[in-house]
Order: sequence, then C-alpha cells, then structure tokens
Amino acid sequence: MACRTAKVQRVADKTVKAKEQIEKLEAMIIAQEGAHKERFFSEIESHLSDAQITDPREIDYNSAIKTEYTSQFSLDKIAEVVTSSLKAAIKAMDPTVVQPATSPEAIEAYVDVVNTVAQAAKSSSQSATSLSFSMNRLSPGVFAFLYASSTNIEDNETFGNEAVTTTAIYYRVIQSIDDIKHQAKFDAALINKRNYLHMKTLQAALTDELGEGKIDINTWMELDRQYSEAVARLKARLSEDQLKEAQQLVAAKNGLASAIPNEELVRNAIEKISKMGATHAVALEKSKERIANAYF
Repeated sequence: MACRTAKVQRVADKTVKAKEQIEKLEAMIIAQEGAHKERFFSEIESHLSDAQITDPREIDYNSAIKTEYTSQFSLDKIAEVVTSSLKAAIKAMDPTVVQPATSPEAIEAYVDVVNTVAQAAKSSSQSATSLSFSMNRLSPGVFAFLYASSTNIEDNETFGNEAVTTTAIYYRVIQSIDDIKHQAKFDAALINKRNYLHMKTLQAALTDELGEGKIDINTWMELDRQYSEAVARLKARLSEDQLKEAQQLVAAKNGLASAIPNEELVRNAIEKISKMGATHAVALEKSKERIANAYF
C-alpha cells in the first residue's frame, strides 16, 4: 500500500468515493511500474557509460509511493525509506572489498536528493521535470540512482480545489569495484551544490506554473515557503567558495540542457502574474526582488 499523508488519509476515511478514487490513482501508478523501470534502467546504463563505469553490480532496487495534496512538500517518509534501504545495501556489499564508509553527511545530503527528484516529478514545468532523474556517487564505488513519476486527480467535490498527487520513486544502488580501486574522491559538497541549484529551479518552475494558471496563489505561497527553507538549509551547508562554484555550474552538465534558464522563465512569469490582480501581489514582488538580486 502506498504511503499517504494524514490529510489525504482523512479524506479517504470520510467517503467511499474518495477512498475509491485514491486507490484508483495509486493502482494507476503501480501499473506503470514496468514502463518506468525500463526507462529508469535505460537512463542508468547511459549515465554509467558516460561515467566510464564498466563493472556495475546491483546492490538494491526498489520503489516507494506517496500520495499527498499537490501543495504538500513533506516527502520525509519516502526519503526515510530510500535512505534506510541505501544503508542496508551498503552493509550488504562484498565484505572482502575494502570500502570507504558512506558518511552521515552523504546520507543527509541524499535526503534532499530524494525530495528534489520527487518534487520535480510533480511539476508540470519542463524546467523542473528535467530533474526527475538523478545519479549520485555517495562514496567511492557507491552510486545511487533515483527516478520519479507522478499522476494526479482533481475533484472539487471530494478533495476541494486542490489536486491529489501520487508520486512513485524508483531507486537503485550500484557498486563498482573499479571505481573503488581508482580511489575516486567523494565530494559531499557536490551533492549539496547541485541540490541548491535544483531547488531554485523548482522555485522558478513553480512561478512559471503560477503564471500559466496551473496552480493557485495559495499553493504557490506554501510551496515557495518550503522551497525557500530548503534553499536556506542547503546554503548553510556550503561555504562561500562552494556557493560561488554552485552558481557557476553549467546547467547542461546537471541534466538541464533542455530547460529554459530559470531567470528567463521567471521574467516571463512576472509579465503574466502582473495582470492577475492584487491577490498575486506577493508573488509578483518576491519574483521581481529575486530577479533584481540575481537569485536564480
């Protein structure tokens, strides 16, 4: 059974219709697992080839499902499932191979990877959905892959004016003995740097969705608040030098080659939001301020 937020579960418990609709939504995404797994594994093969990893050995593969309202960003339960699996997979590796420990910092950073990938899958903006696949080296010889997909349902009578979304996270852990032998350096800051930029991409995509009328102002305000908190948390982990490096990372090298640059996306959204009246004033002013401060 998929994990559900308390808010969604309360609605499901109230009426048979709501329960049936939520179960149907979850069944739909479970039925798509074969197609998603095929795409996921194809992406992994491509990225392993690019990284010149020729001896991959699967340590773990699994998936987790979460059902929530669109504005809910708390994916801690999925992150907990994935990171717990990751820890177990690392312990199960070949005991005869000398392995560097995967640091607590790496695991902590990986929670943000899970959240970012899952949240990107929920976005209808191309800028964000391009982040719904992730490859990370968590330590020499340990590679973790994530892929996420979402589907949603809208029914004002049953769920109110907000969509309910089911997100599936597929995760796979790969070990490479060659990579260990090469003593590849693990840079915990690199994951944080990428997540720092990716979270800002989610914010830009969120503003794009507001400008397109795909979400309402209340959803924008709640998610933008949570994204801002995540950005601040990631920023606190990085030194000033690392922040400068993060800002200089080329978008194409982070899987964003097909995405519209964030600043341009927000500028276009500002033009549309400016015509939406006083209810959108907060989003308009905050977006203008971010552009002025080169936030993106």
